Amino acid sequence: MQNISPQQIDALCRRRCTFAWYALPGEPPQFCMQKDGGISPGCEGEGFVLAKYDAPPSIIRPELTAPPSPCGYEALPPTTPQEPETARAEYHRLFEQYTAQLHGENALRKLVLARTEDVPAEHFSAALAFLTLCNTAPQAFNCLFHTPEGGTWLCSTPELLLRRQGDTWHTMALAGTRADASTPWDTKNLQEHALVTQHITSCLSPVASKIETDGPHTVTAGRMLEHLCTHISFRMPATHLPELLQTLPPTPAVSGFPTEAARAFIRNTPDIDRSYYAGYLGPINAQSIHLFVTLRCMQCFPSLCRLYAGGGLMPDSDVRAEWTETTLKMQAMRALITH
Repeated sequence: MQNISPQQIDALCRRRCTFAWYALPGEPPQFCMQKDGGISPGCEGEGFVLAKYDAPPSIIRPELTAPPSPCGYEALPPTTPQEPETARAEYHRLFEQYTAQLHGENALRKLVLARTEDVPAEHFSAALAFLTLCNTAPQAFNCLFHTPEGGTWLCSTPELLLRRQGDTWHTMALAGTRADASTPWDTKNLQEHALVTQHITSCLSPVASKIETDGPHTVTAGRMLEHLCTHISFRMPATHLPELLQTLPPTPAVSGFPTEAARAFIRNTPDIDRSYYAGYLGPINAQSIHLFVTLRCMQCFPSLCRLYAGGGLMPDSDVRAEWTETTLKMQAMRALITH
């Protein structure tokens, strides 16, 4: 592991620069930053990819692999969230608006409703929180990244979007959530998972061969939640990656189904400013690609942290159960602040 000072990283989070400090599952942390502190459009070449929800990707070129002195970069003014956190009454209103789209002759089959929650965080160190995640959740993809426009984000995501090893690729359908392992998976979660798997395989068909699925399996996320997961492997030339990234994300796991109609509804009836939540991120180079969906995440401000979570709504969804599910999904980030 690099000998990186958390204080130096926290200082960079207050500067006009762009960097990612990340750890692939089971591996030590790595640092990536362009010398000019900026970020480049696209996702070709080598570097660290960042993409907001339903937006094109950008890439941080790995010109610096160790943190520079913060003094070389302009200080940013302190910021606060642009909009209030999601009140429960507002969540209920949006729930009714979203679920209304799931009934009727031309109904959508699934929509993902997201919300935010603000937690006071005076003297919070994002860098120390990242190191805590590396120790407590080494099986996840853990990342602390910062951009002048997007701010400072911390995530610990279990959801793989794409992994490449040669011409062999891997992805997963991760959808369906329960907190009580003693109860069987209900119809709502099984149907939700099937929609996500169906979408992923349909996106792969035009560009990939030898598509194989394994699942669904029950996997544990932290200490409180379980998810349904289907592992998917396929063969594909790396030249098809830009084409695949135009159709695959955001998957029904974070948007809905049918995908285009669900994405359009969320654009026209936004739940929150999703920003980097439910986008994707990760390192790429000529030999390997590791991209993950930005879940279990929060944005860090000087006096608070904003937590993000969402849940897939189906025609028989219950608003209280969905609120509880998002609360549980936020627990991993909340514990970093309140422990």
